[in-house]
Parts: sequence; structure tokens; C-alpha cells
Amino acid sequence: MGGPFDASESTIAPMIENHRRARTQRAALEQRGWLVRSLLCFPLLICVRWRERRALAKLVAIVPLTAEDARCKLTYVMANMIADRSTGPMEDVATVTETLRSHKDSLTRFLRK
Repeated sequence: MGGPFDASESTIAPMIENHRRARTQRAALEQRGWLVRSLLCFPLLICVRWRERRALAKLVAIVPLTAEDARCKLTYVMANMIADRSTGPMEDVATVTETLRSHKDSLTRFLRK
């Protein structure tokens, strides 16, 4: 059938891209220190930070359908934790672990490489 609602397409890739875009926008705004402190840009920064947190929350909560999606989710979440130099809320780590449990065997093989 094809189209935007095709079940064979990845559900994780668009979520990763959404979070990556929001993260890039936030980083670009934060690099302009004087601009962020202005009264006009502060609400924009708040909105971008909210979008980034919301995108990450959706990514954390979704259960991957395929082993490839699970691998992409695990890799991205681990890279995001390393880049932020934090583990984030422990509930998020527990949720990611739980959502990836059905692909435990393939992920174990992937991580052992």
C-alpha cells in the first residue's frame, strides 16, 4: 500500500529526527548568549526546550516494532545520554529498558560486537 501510515516503515527514525532537530535548535539559541537573554527570545528558548523534552519523552515511551528500530533507539538514547553527560531521570532509563525488553537477544548480540 505505501504512504505515511505504512506499517513496514520505521516508527523510531522520525522520532529520532524530531528530537535531533529540537536539540539543534536549542543549541543554536543557547550559543547566542546575548540573544537568549533578550526578552523576545527567552520565550522562544523555553518553547524549544519544551519541544526537545517532549520529543525525547515520546522516543523513550515508544516500543520498537523491529530489532532494527530497537537498535536505533538504543544507540540514539545512549548517545544522547553521553552527550548530555547525564543519565536523565531514572524513570526514563527504566522505561527505555522495559520497552527494549522484547528485543533483548538481538540487542545483546549487537552490544557484544
